[in-house]
Amino acid sequence: MSSPVELPWYATFFGSDYARFDDHPRTAQEVRFLEEVLPGDGAHVLDVGCGMGRHAIPLARKGYRVTGLDLSDVLLTRARRRKSAVRWVRADMSRIPLAGGSCDAVISMFSSLGYFEEESANYRVLSEIARVLHPGGRLVVEMVNRDFLIVHAPVQSWFAKGGLTVLEARKFDLLTGRSEVDVTVLEGGDRRVYHHSIRLYTATELATLLASVGIETLDVVGDFDAAPLTTEAPHMILVGERT
Repeated sequence: MSSPVELPWYATFFGSDYARFDDHPRTAQEVRFLEEVLPGDGAHVLDVGCGMGRHAIPLARKGYRVTGLDLSDVLLTRARRRKSAVRWVRADMSRIPLAGGSCDAVISMFSSLGYFEEESANYRVLSEIARVLHPGGRLVVEMVNRDFLIVHAPVQSWFAKGGLTVLEARKFDLLTGRSEVDVTVLEGGDRRVYHHSIRLYTATELATLLASVGIETLDVVGDFDAAPLTTEAPHMILVGERT
């Protein structure tokens, strides 16, 4: 009898528990930043890893034509419940089902790159983003700042949200460049365990990879107020342009 196939972490992590404890109080500031760096109203924006649409829906309401792409049925179902003009697409980000050059901009927020264990698959995501961007199209990538995480992230932490208590135990592998986090969700007497594993890039690594697929880095900042990228900056936000 064959053993069951083990699903990748991202196939199970972004489910109903995640939808309950996911919380982003600074979304409005993030959307304002995006408006400042994206093309003008009416531009076609692809949100890769759109989740429940916290960026896609506000951008659509501001006049952008937005496509939201995600693999999670649970998160896309929640996104569709909110009234918007966003076109929702369920797909693997390494195989974007859009025509080449069809997007004026692509956004990838909240460390939505680096999900795949194989570096070649993560590179394919960048290649796909470059393919769907037309020349002159903009890319915005926001990830946790790897250098900040190494210095400041606690080994263990917990928070309460949506009736859940969430415990996190994290480590960073300096050889693979991956952030590994075990997440335990407690609800009443129930205990559910998840894991997420994300390849985090330095600014140099990401800019070099993007250059190899034809995307020039225009700017890199450390927060949504355009603060400089330092080891004290929690975010790494890269703005690029398809050459």
